[in-house]
Amino acid sequence: MIKPAIAFLLGCLLVAWLPQLLSPYWLLTLIPLLIIVWRRSQWTIMWFVMAVVWSSFQAQLRIDDQLDPKLERQDIVVSGFITSLPHHNDQRIRFEFKPENDDLKLPAKIRLSWYFPPPNLPQSGEKWQFSVRLKAPHGMSNPGGFDYEAWLFQQQIGATGYIRESDHNQKLHSANLLSVNHWRAQLIDKMSDLLNESPYLALIHGLAVGNRDNMQSNQWDTLRATGTSHLLAISGLHIGLAAALGFFTVKLLWRIRSRHLLTLSDRQAGAVGGFLLALFYALLAGLSIPTQRALLMVSVVMLSIFIKRRTDPVHVLSLSLILILMLDPFAVLAAGFWLSFAAVACILYVAQYRQPARKWLWLHIHLWIAVGLTPLLLLFFQETSLIAPLANLLAVPVISFLVVPLLLISMLLLSFDLRLAEWLLQLTEWLLSKLWWYLEWLAQSPFSVWQTPEFPVELLGIAIIGTLIILAPRGWPLRWLGGVMLLPLFYYLPNKPDSGEIWFTLLDVGQGLSAVVQTENRTLVFDTGPAFGDFDTGAAVVVPYLRYQGIKQLDMLMISHADNDHIGGASAVLSSYPTKQILSSDPDKLAGSEFCRDGQSWQWDQVRFDVLHPDKDQTGSRNDLSCVLKISGPYGTVLLTGDIERQAEIKLIKQYKQRIKADILIAPHHGSRSSSSSTFIRQVSPRYVLFASGYQNRFNFPAADVVARYHKIGSKTFQTGTQGALFIKLDQQMDLMPTGWREQHRRIWMRNATE
Repeated sequence: MIKPAIAFLLGCLLVAWLPQLLSPYWLLTLIPLLIIVWRRSQWTIMWFVMAVVWSSFQAQLRIDDQLDPKLERQDIVVSGFITSLPHHNDQRIRFEFKPENDDLKLPAKIRLSWYFPPPNLPQSGEKWQFSVRLKAPHGMSNPGGFDYEAWLFQQQIGATGYIRESDHNQKLHSANLLSVNHWRAQLIDKMSDLLNESPYLALIHGLAVGNRDNMQSNQWDTLRATGTSHLLAISGLHIGLAAALGFFTVKLLWRIRSRHLLTLSDRQAGAVGGFLLALFYALLAGLSIPTQRALLMVSVVMLSIFIKRRTDPVHVLSLSLILILMLDPFAVLAAGFWLSFAAVACILYVAQYRQPARKWLWLHIHLWIAVGLTPLLLLFFQETSLIAPLANLLAVPVISFLVVPLLLISMLLLSFDLRLAEWLLQLTEWLLSKLWWYLEWLAQSPFSVWQTPEFPVELLGIAIIGTLIILAPRGWPLRWLGGVMLLPLFYYLPNKPDSGEIWFTLLDVGQGLSAVVQTENRTLVFDTGPAFGDFDTGAAVVVPYLRYQGIKQLDMLMISHADNDHIGGASAVLSSYPTKQILSSDPDKLAGSEFCRDGQSWQWDQVRFDVLHPDKDQTGSRNDLSCVLKISGPYGTVLLTGDIERQAEIKLIKQYKQRIKADILIAPHHGSRSSSSSTFIRQVSPRYVLFASGYQNRFNFPAADVVARYHKIGSKTFQTGTQGALFIKLDQQMDLMPTGWREQHRRIWMRNATE
């Protein structure tokens, strides 16, 4: 089963990496090929072709299910069921919704947000009617950042939107008592009441029912630094433990009553009990990809016990892989899919082929899992924990043999014996508090996490081969070569500009602004994008991009002004990167910053930086006091203008005249009608104009007449909201044409990718 599984995996992966879907004509040519390889018994090729055809078919179904563009940005009244556990904070509640409006041809699943909702919050399983405004799946597109659009595609969500204030908003029907999510919500509420706002409540929710919505960022930081995040992904460890608990409990009870119930042996009865408890736990966990994989493997094992047949664990893993991908070919987009299967493969490998002494087995498993998963962790997250084996050595047995069994028993008791359930939950909380102290202590080590830039795919491919060689059984020749193949990971340095060159990136931070300027040895960040509620573009976009580029420190952070869409992500950036200097037009809003003032200038690596605005004693609106920065190098110039409006534009024209001319202009105020006056545009006379504006933003930036004014003088315009992050290299080639991340990184789920 190994070869078919790998072939099917590669077929699914190929389709997921295509820039556009194969045309139906190409797929039709694959059908005769499928027949030929079947008749010639070329089973591996057949599995690969089957995967390509199946994945393409599933992709087309998902794309066809996306929202009709005609319905975007319209007020629509929809009715349907809430199908997920709602995630709420102080200002917003978010959930998945299954509409029933067949006449509108809406997607089968949409994701809705309700800002400032009423006290009677919607609950999972309830039927509601809402007035909504929807848009097709779309997300910020940046190197190193989370691909929200890919996640929506993998989750089969065909539209996102928000609920409007309306009399139409009303509950139509209570939740179905048989709904799994209804019971999950009930368990969450009961545990919350009993633990009375415990600091470990979010951890307990994650381990009990797979709900990690209320996890705090500092908790995730601790888990990531110690390599223990996998403990919150209810997978093989948890499901296997539930199955074992069910198996041995039912087996023992069956032996006691065996004289009356002779139709099944105690092992067969135990297999049924193990499967049922594993299924119960998997349903409570929300059936994520790692949970599905674990449940499939447990099911095969329990079935083999029931029918009294031996099973090869490797074949069980391979069969589980194929079944998961048949259910969802785009599970390959989820990091959890790869980490889950790779971890189990490492466990099976160590147990079967390396065969360490029994007393060292546990340590060997954790060590080799850490080694085996390192290339994947670097691929997905550009970091790995160096203390993961030490952390997991204690965390895994505590969670597996103490916390999870206590939680399972507690959940079963919540409906029968509330006092005993409360006592068990308090015991669980106490265990977690002691474990958490240990993990936080480890996480404080300066060497806990190894962070890397984005590695080339070829380098990671070599590293994966090297890892496989290292993991080879004892006696294999040239095992030392595996270590040599890993060395480039430690010495790799990403490309950087030469002296005099400027690498300029305008990041896609939605409706906001953030730019990164790199010279040969220096880095400047201009604005950091917005922060709303629990979402911060500094943490979600700017910091991942800096890591992607291999940047270790910032020479300057310049905040044009203190509006949220420019300063919101500053705290996250400053907490992640040592920064030599901070300039701002409003330093009172940012600790450690100084005024940016007209006349300030400096030179880095043959590149000159000049602050053109504001004056020392100037007054005006916050927008008009924005820092204006001109960057000049041998190969071109860039003008960053913040949110200045006409008054500041007039001042710049009068004061600097031709000095404000630039090759690249970041349009003032995102393309608002209050800026980009005809006089200013003619004076700057840019070749390329970049608009930092969100996709379908509520302000309709950039305004159509503003764009037309730039086109009138021959400028070419680009927009982050539709093209993603924009890159310009001002180098010896003198080709200043911006390129968008969406064009460079196009995938089948991106809008218009099928055209």
